[in-house]
Amino acid sequence: MISDAELSIFIKELGELIDDYYRCPEESLKEEIYQDILLLGTAISVEDEHCS
Repeated sequence: MISDAELSIFIKELGELIDDYYRCPEESLKEEIYQDILLLGTAISVEDEHCS
């Protein structure tokens, strides 16, 4: 189980990745960023399910 502080960091990082995705001009890098977004989003989602 992750702490609230860690969850906050994950959510902040997710926002930064989304910003990076929209600013990135290179499609291959955008795909890598997108995969990171999915992975981090899944981690946050799984943690949220455990807290319910």
